[in-house]
Amino acid sequence: MADDGSTDGSQAVIQAWTERYRGLFAKIDLLFQAENRGICQTYVNAQRRVEGERFVKVDGDDLLAPYNIFELTELLSDYDIICTGFLKFHTSDNLVKTYRTYLEVVLQAFIRGKTLRQAVKLGCPVMGTAIYRKSLLTEDVYHFILQFRTIHDRACFQKLLTGDQALKSCYVNRPIILYRVSERSISNFNSPSRRLHSEEIGRLCRVQREKESSPLLRLLLLLQEKSIAFRASSNRLVRLLRFLSPYFTLMLWLCIAHWPAIRKMERELVDRHWRECEAHCRRLTADDKKK
Repeated sequence: MADDGSTDGSQAVIQAWTERYRGLFAKIDLLFQAENRGICQTYVNAQRRVEGERFVKVDGDDLLAPYNIFELTELLSDYDIICTGFLKFHTSDNLVKTYRTYLEVVLQAFIRGKTLRQAVKLGCPVMGTAIYRKSLLTEDVYHFILQFRTIHDRACFQKLLTGDQALKSCYVNRPIILYRVSERSISNFNSPSRRLHSEEIGRLCRVQREKESSPLLRLLLLLQEKSIAFRASSNRLVRLLRFLSPYFTLMLWLCIAHWPAIRKMERELVDRHWRECEAHCRRLTADDKKK
């Protein structure tokens, strides 16, 4: 369990909780930083301590979905990276059931091969809840991630997929993580975290552009980098201009090519899982209130 210099008493709560439930675990490592250094440093510290080959990471404000995670980790026998779905919920514990909210999630099923690598270079939000083998995380990958503060997932997968053309991935249309949407989370366009996150995506595009050999892709990366100004805007109308970016052009092309299948997968992701996941959220919230 890792904490990035919290000042709200989180570390004391973590220590008390781990002492109370220590018997449930074979081993617990507490990784506390005295000062806030960003999510990237926190995750690199934690991932360096992982001893097993297969692992899953969960942010402190999110939840694991109520399903057997070992069914997914077993797929690592055939694939290097397992991309999964996720569902969002608010602090009111109500799941977001609007289908179009999960368009980018199910698009992972259609972003493959060369298209996947180009999309990752553009800083696209694919593979956010992916499961992968620990052996993929070399010191070179860690060093790349540590150039940033918030985009550990995007930086990680950009480094992995642009460095190894033979990596095999698949998508499973089942939620593994339940993402909490709050005023301070990256999911909220108006939060300071979101603005910093958007700026770092632009910097990730700039880093990729500096080493890209294709003139066309360098141009697309420049356009994607400049579009961050629209993504980071607090004005809703200005944010609409982000749909002119190369990434959304790619999304539009994929939607046109696979629209019936995408709509079906959106409905399957939400309709098949929302009741059980929402009950899971409410149950955990009720347990927290009792404590």
